[in-house]
Amino acid sequence: MLWTENRKMGGEPLTFLGRGAAFNPTEGNTAAYIREEDRLLLLDCGETVFERLISREVLTGLKEIHIAISHTHSDHCGSLGSLVFYCFFALEIKAHIVLPADEPDYADSVRLLLKQFGIPDAYYVCEVPSEVTGFRAISSFRFVKTVHDPHLTCFSFELETPEGGVFYSADTCRTDELTAFLESHDQIAAIYMEATEFSAPGNIHLSLDCLRAALPEAAMEKTHLMHLSSKGCMEKAMNIGFMIVDV
Repeated sequence: MLWTENRKMGGEPLTFLGRGAAFNPTEGNTAAYIREEDRLLLLDCGETVFERLISREVLTGLKEIHIAISHTHSDHCGSLGSLVFYCFFALEIKAHIVLPADEPDYADSVRLLLKQFGIPDAYYVCEVPSEVTGFRAISSFRFVKTVHDPHLTCFSFELETPEGGVFYSADTCRTDELTAFLESHDQIAAIYMEATEFSAPGNIHLSLDCLRAALPEAAMEKTHLMHLSSKGCMEKAMNIGFMIVDV
């Protein structure tokens, strides 16, 4: 299937390559992108992502790629090395790795990850979110620090579009950032949230019940679930009234 430019414009701002959690591989690792002409913005790059980018021909004809990694669990960065190598050798471009401007330790951890993949510094460039420009679909992009695994620095993403704000939770166990997003935006284009059917103390993922309690009724029609932990989770989500992202 050849890519079609931002094929969900007028509908969903992001196109998804997968919607599964780490232990739900049949749904693919959760990742999404915006493509315009020969330019791509990719959110996360888990183990299954590079294969899906290739099989769906998303990378065909690319001349510029920006990659943002929410955290360094392998289901969010496991094929980053393959993608950076492919960009350098097959596409003859350097991938742009988007890193938060005010989190030097996190930026160093991503650089170390690339080094462990065997990728020389000369094969990619680093940039801050304000340098992700030139997309018609988004006017700004930023990292929002969240809580997921206590051993890692983790982020959600916020994008501004002509249709309103977009919130992309990545992995999180709380709704604080979502609430702040809702309070700061009069116009919302889409909300993409992770969810699990499990609700227990110490859960590093967000339960469906917790998410539903945090969402005003008006926000439900803008909310799409991703990073789903199982088929049962998807069924419960739809029974509650949530929409599931298409892949």
